[in-house]
Formats: sequence, C-alpha cells, structure tokens
Amino acid sequence: MRWAFWFWVAVAALRIGYALIAPSVDPFLRRDPLHGDAAVHDQMAWTLVQEGRLVFVKGLQTAPAYIWLMAGVYAVVGHAPQAVRLVNGVLALVMLWGLWRLAHRWLGERGACWATGLAALHPHLLMISGWLYTENLALPLLVWALERASAERTLRNGLIAGVLLGLLALTRANFLPFLGLVALWWAMAAPRAGQKWNRLPALGMALSGMLVVAPYVGYLYGRYGHIIPVGLGGYTFLWANNPEADGGFRADFLELRMQVGGREVVVREWIASPDPVERDRKALQLALQWIRENPMDFLRLLWLKTRLSLSAFGLQESGNRALLRALALADGVYWLYLALAHLGLFWGWRSRWREWGLVVVLEAWVWLTIWLYAGGSRPLLPIQPFWLIFFVRAVQEIRKRLLAV
Repeated sequence: MRWAFWFWVAVAALRIGYALIAPSVDPFLRRDPLHGDAAVHDQMAWTLVQEGRLVFVKGLQTAPAYIWLMAGVYAVVGHAPQAVRLVNGVLALVMLWGLWRLAHRWLGERGACWATGLAALHPHLLMISGWLYTENLALPLLVWALERASAERTLRNGLIAGVLLGLLALTRANFLPFLGLVALWWAMAAPRAGQKWNRLPALGMALSGMLVVAPYVGYLYGRYGHIIPVGLGGYTFLWANNPEADGGFRADFLELRMQVGGREVVVREWIASPDPVERDRKALQLALQWIRENPMDFLRLLWLKTRLSLSAFGLQESGNRALLRALALADGVYWLYLALAHLGLFWGWRSRWREWGLVVVLEAWVWLTIWLYAGGSRPLLPIQPFWLIFFVRAVQEIRKRLLAV
C-alpha cells in the first residue's frame, strides 16, 4: 500500500538522517564525536584493521562483535567513524522491522505502525545511533531473537533464535546467561493447545547459541590460558560499586582510596597485575569485600542505580530552578509512559503470557544487570522497544474502554 511505503520512507529518512547529523546536534558529540566508550571501540577497531590484532583497551570487558563490524567498515572506507554511524542507522531500521513484525503479531497492523513510529522517535533509541556503541548491534539482534522465540515453537525458529542470541552475547557479554534463560523458558513454558511437549527446539536454541560463542571462547583460552565466557565483569563491577559511586560509573575510580579489611588501599595498586584475568579477579574481590563490609552503603547505591535508570535524562544537579522543573516534568512524563507500558503488559498477559513472558524474563535480566553494575538510560535500552509495544497495547485498551462507555 502507498501509505506503508511512505511510512517506511519517513522512518528510514529519520533514522539514517539523524545518525549522520548526530555529531552536529547531540551536545555530547559536539564536544567529542568519539564520546565515552566510542573512543575505546574506535581504537580497537582501527588497530584490528591496521595491525590485524584485537587489543583490549579496557581489559576483557568489551565483547568483540561490534568491534568486528566497525573494523569491517574501516577496512572498506578507511578510518571514518561517520561511515559507522551510517551503518548504525541501517541497523536501527533492521531493529524497527523486527519490532514491526512483533507488534503486528501482537497488536495488529495499526498497533504495529504506532509502535514502530514511536520507536523511531524514542529519544533514547534515536540518540544511540549517533554513538559508536555496541547497543546499535545488540538491539536488532535482541529484537529479532525474541521475534523468532515468540513465534511458533519449532526447531528452525529455535536454531535461528539461538544463533542471534549467541551473536548478542558476542556483542554484549552480559547477555550470555540470557541465552540460557530463553532456552529454559522455551523448555518449561506449557505448549499451546494441540501442541506436543517438545524440548528439542529449546535444546537446539541453546546448542546453536553456544556454538556461535565457542570459537571466541576458544580464542581467549589460547591467548590467556583461561576459560573466559566472552568477557569478564570484575573490573566493571568495581567501577560501579565503590564508596564514591553515584549509580553510574566513576571515571577516576582507579585513583580511589578504599577502606577494606581495616586498612586503606588504593584501587590501582590493589588490583595491579600483568595478567588481565588476575587483575579482573582482584577487582571483583575488592568490590565484594567492600559490599560485605558496607551493606547499607550498597543498599543506598542500589537505590541510586534505580533512580538513575528511571530518570528520563539521568540524575542532574543544577542550581537553575527552571531547568530542575523541566527535568521533573520530563521525569513525570517518562514515569507515565512506563506505568502505561506495564499496564499494557498486565492487560495482555492472560492471552499472550507464553510470548510476553520472554519480555518479562528480559526485563528481569536487565534490572539485575543494572543493580549489579550501573544504572542509566543506556542499560535500559534493551527493554525499551518492547515497552513501546506494551504502551500501545495500553492505549488501545483505554481507547476501547472509553468508546464502550
């Protein structure tokens, strides 16, 4: 239909266009086009092209899939981060197409268009395409993995979902356990009426995902002599869990002095080791010891992580009252959106629990990783596309009830 064609033309123009102009309009990227982790990813990818070796700038905490993608772009066009942003825009369209398919199955054509349109305009999902961050690859992999996992429970769909979840783990290492959770849901959730109880598709999902991950795990074992499940999290765990943490990541935490075991230690000196695996292990032990000795401080930190994640634009301290009022208004609108999304999940749960249960598992896993590591809008990105579907479901139900009055 003509309207569908122009709908997707507008979506494509918006997402690809924004990805290309992001360095000019995003205030963070205007100051530094390679803001935050983008500088690390850029260095790793360009070194891989120039020297043919994978360097771990921040230790073994960066999964390689997005780095390989960036390196592939650089190998073709040279050291051009703007070309990677163009690829980010295309990946956003792939994610939106998968979201449309999911929403069409769950909400119908009109609901699918609303959900996709809102996802194209969602500030967090839109802004990430200008940043050279792994979420640009993780989001389409996750959406399409759950699109297949929520379809008919066949061996073919299980294998496809498993491969996508394996690639997701190679993009964001903290999603490796999520592969097992999805396979477990497939194995344990009651089959639809008329279907036989068959755990073979779930087994195929788990095995295909592990086979995707296995070569990289073997590479790490050959390089470091340790079995490393894609990435290590001890360094990141200490980065987010220390006496000065505010719910996010403290940039200069290596220079931090911590009171543990009755004495003061400097983080950099405590975790120093030429072996990155040993260094990561020491960081994990230091963070866990601090948590054991300061449980109330850790509980306060959990609250800060939650608060940061539920803020539309993150925690901001400002003496400008007008700005504070604007931020409070934005948070209020954001909380209304979240409330409606979960209301939509509640209303549709009875008829869709086998499919929507996968999203509940995802949300639980996302919140667990936030509480273990750090909060903010970025860690919540994986669940945002699905919240939009539930939001549209809530609006549909409210409209239906109002018209029935």
